[in-house]
Amino acid sequence: MSVQPAVGPRLRTKPRNAALDGIRGLAISAVIASHFVPAFIPGGFKGGAYGVLIFFVLSGYLITTLLLKEYDASGRIDIKAFYVRRALRLLPALYLFLLVALILTFAFGTYLRMDSGGAVVGSVLAFFYVFNWVDFAGLHIPHSMTPLWTLSVEEQFYLVWPLALTLMLGIPVLKRHLQGIVLGAVVIFTGLGILAYLSFGLMSYYRTWTWIAPLLLGVSLAIAQRRTQGRFGAELGRFSPIAWCLLLLVALYPPTLDSVVTHAVTVPLLSMAACAIIARSTQSGSAQSQRAVSARVLGSSLLVYLGRRSYGLYLWNLIALETLEHFIENPALLICCALAVTLAIAEASYRWVEMPALTLKHRFERVQLG
Repeated sequence: MSVQPAVGPRLRTKPRNAALDGIRGLAISAVIASHFVPAFIPGGFKGGAYGVLIFFVLSGYLITTLLLKEYDASGRIDIKAFYVRRALRLLPALYLFLLVALILTFAFGTYLRMDSGGAVVGSVLAFFYVFNWVDFAGLHIPHSMTPLWTLSVEEQFYLVWPLALTLMLGIPVLKRHLQGIVLGAVVIFTGLGILAYLSFGLMSYYRTWTWIAPLLLGVSLAIAQRRTQGRFGAELGRFSPIAWCLLLLVALYPPTLDSVVTHAVTVPLLSMAACAIIARSTQSGSAQSQRAVSARVLGSSLLVYLGRRSYGLYLWNLIALETLEHFIENPALLICCALAVTLAIAEASYRWVEMPALTLKHRFERVQLG
């Protein structure tokens, strides 16, 4: 296991994949819709959780692909550089969000009905990436901070996965059976998620174990792509029309999260559907031609724009909505204003916080993908 930063020659980089940004754009659109639509339509849109699921699958695929490419090129995975890259990618925008949330809470907390003590506790939990355990501890945190739970789930996973991957790649018998080990872990964590739901009900929704399986399915796709030199992705991509139909069905009729069927069937099926769409989106040549409907949809300028700013949009959309709703009573006007404010803040974060940090991040990066 290496701990030296990757300051040597960087590997040849690939052009950014617009379709993967488009997938991010679709996912963040589902999340924002789940937050904003209830302000206009009672009951609203309940598909935000499935947007989060797509983010998890895509994250597992991309991160593992980068780690495997680094290993194939240099014979090692630079663990220290990996964590530095993650910090530079996530922390600047997150800390800005926490700072603004705390200022709003202390300055206008009484008027906005936001608990300053809860905001401080939430910020500390977010700082240490354990926010997804807040309700388990019986703590009361401002609702506008709740999107931070997914960041905690993801970082808890990546605290372990690069180390586990490095270990398995270093042991020949584990390296040979890497795909099977990961798929076995998918089955185990799917079972744990079902058991957790049966034991704790909806409280299990925010727990790390509930979302490990979608992350690992993305990991499995990356491993299969490497093992077959992309042939597996080409075959899996043939099922993308079915995957699109499944996603459309879920968007129109989102299954309730308060059901064992959702955890046992819907989440695994949607995770596999996301894998099929990702696989299709990463194919070159005729398999990903501009004539393909999925390529045109995912490569649209709007979805690509939203996808590249998805981190800021995810952080800021709920706090913008819940702050403005104290000043704007008309639901349609509220949604329009909240969207405008969210987009403006996300754009500012992207240009002046995230991109400068990414410039530093590239010093520790050997491979770029999507």
